[in-house]
Amino acid sequence: MATQFFKRHLHLLHLEDNKNDQVLVSEMLRADGLLFEVVAVTTRGDFEGALRQKKYDLIISDFSIPSYDGSSALAVARQVSPQTPFIFFSGTIGEEVAVDSLKHGAVDYILKQRPHRLIPAIRSALQNIEERIRLRKAEEKIREQIEFLDKAQDAILVMDLEGSIIYWNKGAERIYGWSAEDAIGKPLADLIFRGISEPQLDEVLKDVNERGEWVGELREMTKADKVIVVQGRCNLIRDGQNRPKSYLLINTDITERKHLEEQILRGQRLQSLGALVSGIAHDLNNMLVPIIVGVDILRAEKISEDAEFMLQTMEGSARRSADMVRQMLAFARGDASKAIINPGQLVKEMSKFISETFPKSIHCLARVEKSSWSISGLPTQMHQVLLNLCVNARDAMPNGGTLTLATENVKISLEEAALRKDIKPGNYLCLSVSDTGHGISAEQIEKIFQPFFTTKAPGKGTGLGLSTCQSIAKSHNGFITVQSKINSGTEFKVYFPASNVESLEEAVLHKTPLPAGKGECILVVDDEEGLLAITRAALENYGYNVLTATSGFEAVVQFTKNPDAVNLVITDLAMPFMDGFETIAALRKIRPEIKIIIASGSEKEVEEAKDRIVINSFVAKPFTNDELIETVHEVLSRKK
Repeated sequence: MATQFFKRHLHLLHLEDNKNDQVLVSEMLRADGLLFEVVAVTTRGDFEGALRQKKYDLIISDFSIPSYDGSSALAVARQVSPQTPFIFFSGTIGEEVAVDSLKHGAVDYILKQRPHRLIPAIRSALQNIEERIRLRKAEEKIREQIEFLDKAQDAILVMDLEGSIIYWNKGAERIYGWSAEDAIGKPLADLIFRGISEPQLDEVLKDVNERGEWVGELREMTKADKVIVVQGRCNLIRDGQNRPKSYLLINTDITERKHLEEQILRGQRLQSLGALVSGIAHDLNNMLVPIIVGVDILRAEKISEDAEFMLQTMEGSARRSADMVRQMLAFARGDASKAIINPGQLVKEMSKFISETFPKSIHCLARVEKSSWSISGLPTQMHQVLLNLCVNARDAMPNGGTLTLATENVKISLEEAALRKDIKPGNYLCLSVSDTGHGISAEQIEKIFQPFFTTKAPGKGTGLGLSTCQSIAKSHNGFITVQSKINSGTEFKVYFPASNVESLEEAVLHKTPLPAGKGECILVVDDEEGLLAITRAALENYGYNVLTATSGFEAVVQFTKNPDAVNLVITDLAMPFMDGFETIAALRKIRPEIKIIIASGSEKEVEEAKDRIVINSFVAKPFTNDELIETVHEVLSRKK
């Protein structure tokens, strides 16, 4: 069989002191078609010098040479060129010596009395060395492939037909946390599914056995019991006889990408929700205005204590409804409009929510400092922080306990601020949530604010709640602290900069009387007749003359009759047929300097309107009697 060796000139080193035997070997090689360049040497010095001078494909040696022997020549050859095949061709070698030489590295020994065995021995030796070279190259290629597979970020693993792992790359070690030594030989289901989703693996293998391939997403477990999502591909590997041999799996960790996709989808849903909520909020705000303003008007009348109590109940319900609509609208639209927040009211509302929705085994206490400072922030985010902390407290008390909500005014000095990074000295309102649950270990406390870290069972939490709370606190220039002890409960404290050291209760005591009008004429435009009626009554109670219009077209008609008599226009933006933008544009064509107040349920909507039209002020629906009168007085008091 022709090999790569036999297709090129080969180099032979022949140690032989008999010239006739040198010629015999050369002629035998030539007669058999072997292309050898033969270097013949007769002494020890020549042999060792030639051996160190170049690389040979084959060495043939006599065993008995004057002043040198074959065993010594073999020892030198093994040391200088251990991969070169060595054949003894001698007439004096004994059987025991020949066997011993084979043990020390010779590939064969041929008696000169049987020269016909030399050529087959040479061919066999060259084929063996060629096979070793081929195997060595194959092994190097396999090592290179393994190194390449280990550099892959994906988990690449091979499983036998019984479900045990037979290959596990470095990518799999990085993703799952198990080393190759830990994984190989273990059932795949026990290692990365661990009983939580074995039906997934059964379905995958069923598809692979039927179609030869499966592609899809899987939920798996790491060594640290973390649930991850992978994009997986599984192929059935067959042997040379086309029989199923093993399964090749390539898994890409897409956990973070899935979280991002969920956030994007949530954002898209909120965009759609925003359009729906805007319409609902507009109608609800219009319906709430008559209630809120009407309460203030009725208070001016002489009423009984029972009637006053009823008015307080009505006002409280209406204001909470207005806050809910405003928060829902802000959340759906992503409005970043901060407002002054009463922390006591926030805690009381959350306490009521907990009492109505949490298990009855959890007792809720609310401790509100009487003169709590107000804070400035996004109402929905304040609710989110408090709700996230309360839900965590609930989960920490599966058998029941006490959940305490509290507010506290805190002054942080320069010395105290210096002890903590990124904290400024000043006045803070502290919202605290404490429970009597199982507590958090010191090791876990260091990680609880990290995104996606959770101590809850798989599927029970995303690990984003506390990181979100911390982000919200930081965005409001605040911070969070936590204290916990195993089996003794946990307390979270969220500090927000106080917007005004004067408490909301004190602000009410210092309230100045509302300014009265002097007979100025105000045109009120809105498609809700109930809202028009109550707005008209409120304005007239404070000395204003009021004209009303239920549409933009009617407002233009009213205004055209005597434009100079109207001092101010209050108009809604969302109206059928002729909206607020078109109405204002038409009025300003008649009288460009007419003062305009927009009444709308969204500050964001008004900010966008300012790019299209010039307005003098804005009053948010549902507005109170005080807000309406103060805004009207402020606009009319301006010279321009």
